[in-house]
Amino acid sequence: MAGPDLTHAPAGKYLAPGGGPPEARLNRYRGRYAEAESRYGPKPNVAEAVAAYAALAAEWGLSPAALALRFVLSRPAVAAAVIGATGPGQLGELLDAAAAPPLAPALLEAVDAIHRRYPSPTP
Repeated sequence: MAGPDLTHAPAGKYLAPGGGPPEARLNRYRGRYAEAESRYGPKPNVAEAVAAYAALAAEWGLSPAALALRFVLSRPAVAAAVIGATGPGQLGELLDAAAAPPLAPALLEAVDAIHRRYPSPTP
């Protein structure tokens, strides 16, 4: 199953050569977004974990952002999720993801497997 183009997708866009599109938040505010820039810096497992989650999302026909939001909303202890859309298209994608049915158990198991392989890549 072909998935979305991950080079411009939320949660996968920064893997693209050059750090992703110029309109991406980390690129638009480079140098003024220190907390986020340090989070995605050269820490062990970050790029590998993001690539693995983005590939899994593509296998299931989801964007990485939709996978992430639907996963977070599937957690029993989560009462609300805070999203950060950079435009109307991304907001629509996230609203659609929030309204979608729960993720399949097999997909949740695959997410857990990636987490076991790359534990807490962004502490």
